Amino acid sequence: MNTKPACGPERDPDFFDEVDKLFAKYPEAADRYAVKCRRLEVEILKIDFSKQVGVRRIEDGRIVTEFLDRDKAERLSSGCCEWPLTDDGLCNEQCQV
Repeated sequence: MNTKPACGPERDPDFFDEVDKLFAKYPEAADRYAVKCRRLEVEILKIDFSKQVGVRRIEDGRIVTEFLDRDKAERLSSGCCEWPLTDDGLCNEQCQV
């Protein structure tokens, strides 16, 4: 089967080449960040990041993410923890600390 991978360097090699260069240029920052495939959120769960935001919390030794309407999530959040921001400058995922 010759299907293209959903995400990753095999799907977008030029993008990942540039990310690798950026991480090499800023090794201290590279330890704090990662590139994540959002296929589950966008294609499977059909999350509309202009209307919803992920809220991440630690619960019983697990990281749990719920997708809530933005107005409710703003009351629970401690700050943005996933970028890039939406076209409207809104955070994609917020973390409770």
